[in-house]
Amino acid sequence: MDATNTGQIDRKVWYLQRLDLFLSLTEQEIEEIASGLNDYYVPTGAELFHERQREAIYLIKEGAVQLYTHHEQHRATLALLGPGRLFGLSEDFGESRSMIGATALEPSYICSATWPQILQLFGRFPDVMGKMTQALIEQIFYAETWLERRNVSPPRVRLAELLLELCDDFGQPSELGIKLKFRLTQRDIGGMLNLSRETISRLIGQFRRAGWIGRQRGLLIIRDRGALQAVVSGHDTP
Repeated sequence: MDATNTGQIDRKVWYLQRLDLFLSLTEQEIEEIASGLNDYYVPTGAELFHERQREAIYLIKEGAVQLYTHHEQHRATLALLGPGRLFGLSEDFGESRSMIGATALEPSYICSATWPQILQLFGRFPDVMGKMTQALIEQIFYAETWLERRNVSPPRVRLAELLLELCDDFGQPSELGIKLKFRLTQRDIGGMLNLSRETISRLIGQFRRAGWIGRQRGLLIIRDRGALQAVVSGHDTP
C-alpha cells in the first residue's frame, strides 16, 4: 500500500473510531472496514446521488445532509442527518428511487458502500451490520413519523418543534444563543414542514419579534428554548 492510500485509510479510521456504530471494534477491525468503503468529500450544496446512484448505503462521517423527495416542482424534506447517521437506497425501489435526493448542507465527508460490499461486511462483522440495519430501520421510522407529524400539528407548533430539533442536532453555543451550523432558507423550512413560504415568513417574523430566535450572518439562532417548548406543549399565548 503506497503512502497516499495509507493516509486515506488512516483518515477513514480516525473518523470511524468516533462513531458509536464502531465502538466495539478494535482499530485493526475498523481499518479493515474502512478499506472496504468508498470515501469522498461533498461540498456545500452538492447533490450526492448523481454519480453514485448504484451505491446502497451512505454513512456521514462529518457534516450534514438533507434527505428529500421531489416530484415536479415540489420538494419535501425527509430528514436532516448529521455525523454517524446512515441512509440508504435500494435497487428494488425502481423508478421511485429517482425521486429521492440528498444535498450537503455544509462541507461533508461521506462513506458509501454497494450491496456486494455490504454483504461482505455482513459476513465478517455481523454485530456491526446488525447495528447498521437497526439504524436504517430507525431512520425510516423517523422519516415516516416526521411526515405524519408535519401534516397534523398546527403550523406554529410544527415550526417550534423543528427549531428545537435543529437546535439539539445541529446547534452550536454562541454569545446570542444556540446557532445552527448551516444556512436554511424559508423555502427549506417550508419544505420540511409542508407549509408555504409566506406562512413560514409570517411565523418566523412572530418568533423573532418575540425574541425567541434571531439570525447572524444568515444563520438561525435559537435564543429562547423555553418559549419554543411552551409553544410545543401548548402553554404559550399566540
